Amino acid sequence: MVFTHRIMEVNLTTQTHGQYAIDPKWAHDFIGGRGLGIRLLWERTPKGIDPLAPEAELYLLTGPITGIAPGGAHTCLVFKSPQTNTLNYSITGAQWGQELRSAGWDGLIITGRSERPVYLLITDGIIQFRDASHLWGLTTFEAEKQLKKELKDSRVRILNIGPAGEKMIPYASVQQEMFRSAARGGGGAVWGSKNLKAVAVRGTMALPVHNPSQAIPIRNEMEKILKDSRTTIRRTYDLMRWGGSMTNMPHSDEGHLDVANYREGHWPEIHKIGGLAYERLCRARSRGCFGCPMGCMPLGVVREGEFSGNVVCPDLEAAATMGSGILVNDLNAMVYLTRWADEYGFDSTSLGNITGFAMECYENGLLPEAKFEGIDLSWGNVEGVLALWRRILNREGIGALFAEGVKKAAAKIGGGSEHYAMQVKGREFACFTPQADHKQGLQYAVSDKGPAHHFGGKAEHTQQRTWADLLTACTWQRRMIKPEVYLKLLNAVTDWQLQAGDWPLTAKRILLLARAYNIREGLLPLRDDVLPERVHVDKLTTGIGAGQVYPREQFSMDRKAWYGELGCDAEGFPTPEALKDHGLEFAMPVMESSRRAQSNDVLKGN
Repeated sequence: MVFTHRIMEVNLTTQTHGQYAIDPKWAHDFIGGRGLGIRLLWERTPKGIDPLAPEAELYLLTGPITGIAPGGAHTCLVFKSPQTNTLNYSITGAQWGQELRSAGWDGLIITGRSERPVYLLITDGIIQFRDASHLWGLTTFEAEKQLKKELKDSRVRILNIGPAGEKMIPYASVQQEMFRSAARGGGGAVWGSKNLKAVAVRGTMALPVHNPSQAIPIRNEMEKILKDSRTTIRRTYDLMRWGGSMTNMPHSDEGHLDVANYREGHWPEIHKIGGLAYERLCRARSRGCFGCPMGCMPLGVVREGEFSGNVVCPDLEAAATMGSGILVNDLNAMVYLTRWADEYGFDSTSLGNITGFAMECYENGLLPEAKFEGIDLSWGNVEGVLALWRRILNREGIGALFAEGVKKAAAKIGGGSEHYAMQVKGREFACFTPQADHKQGLQYAVSDKGPAHHFGGKAEHTQQRTWADLLTACTWQRRMIKPEVYLKLLNAVTDWQLQAGDWPLTAKRILLLARAYNIREGLLPLRDDVLPERVHVDKLTTGIGAGQVYPREQFSMDRKAWYGELGCDAEGFPTPEALKDHGLEFAMPVMESSRRAQSNDVLKGN
């Protein structure tokens, strides 16, 4: 058997579908998930396409061991981002990816635009286009509940968008099971531009495995490693007991958590909203992705106060940007804010960052509109936060200013507000303050999808996280499961013969093609792989990071070293030799013309 992916191509304009043939060499060289998505974007979409145009494409992709490896249940959404006009891939775990494979498909290519709101129903190889007009306007929670009721199946798995996606807010998310998000980069806006409300899947088919007698013992070995790690590895224990939000406390102690819009990295009040407080006041039980014995999603309930009765599930980045990032020290309020973002379909990381930016502008007298509209955006004021968010959702008044993100908002506000806009390439920072964590700062600048702590600050970490996205496996499991174990399972499932040397080679191929794609779409590395001024000049004043910045000279040296490690020249372009060595010769002509464009940009003093 020669393994290849079973990909369905869906045209929403004509409401037709058919199987898209994937070259087996593509499957072998790009594996699946993020890697296959980048190859499809390069091949199938023209240079300069508008991310919200009907012709723009959206890929929902799994990997060869999705649904087989314990916790290997992720789905990778790949598309051109309306935030950055470059590549984006967003990852969501839970159950949807495994269910799609059980329904007979490894991925979907979605193009076109439906005349009216639509949702897709996929059951054991069969796809139906169904009217979603009655779902349009519902929150992600409401729409999922309504669909399960209509389909009379509580186990159907649903990806859907909320009002933010319908209104094409460029940092709208795609949600499943309430709190599991494919959040960053504006995937929800892309769905909204296509009038696509949801994709529901239900499957009962067996997953393809070339050699079950080899694959099953390896899979069982992986499960044992994970189970044993719950009592032998501290990180696993922390995740199982508290989830990702617990790490806000040590990140604050280490001096690199987002505090007051990245002005600081340490917050003395972090214990009020940290994992221990959540465990004591809210936590009910944990949930895990399909087949995972760890269960790192800490479901809870707000039990007192204004927001009592709400089910919540805060994660690391939301709890930071909506907690310490805007100085909300009320746990019940903070976890409700994270729920609100998921419910209405926002990327909670960007929404929290934008709120911190708005508060700092307000503090410095740059938002007279807020006072005119009766909104108090003082630090920590939850009432003002929710008032701002409702206006953003409806693009009303001051909300219209922030609906496009901090980069565009700062350009309109002026008055030095650009100094407070913590973004790279148009996407807001993740939850770490780079002044005291230079590795995070570097990856914010050079990541192929904009600021994301998931990208990896070291070559080893970048390779591991790239492979996690190719396999659509859990990136946190890299601490427990070694690359050779993943490769053994992958070979048993596909009949490939991948060796240890293929791990870095394949990861580098994906990273080089991603960079080449972004350059094709207009990225100029020396102009765009940069950090905001604050990171270089505003010294932290609290905690162990006090006095630190990321000196511009050090950043430039680190960036140059990273370019060289990847196979790029000193100007950030993949070298012809690196492209050829990784089978990417087709990208070489584009790189040469773009290099000339950067040279002209430098000559103009930009």
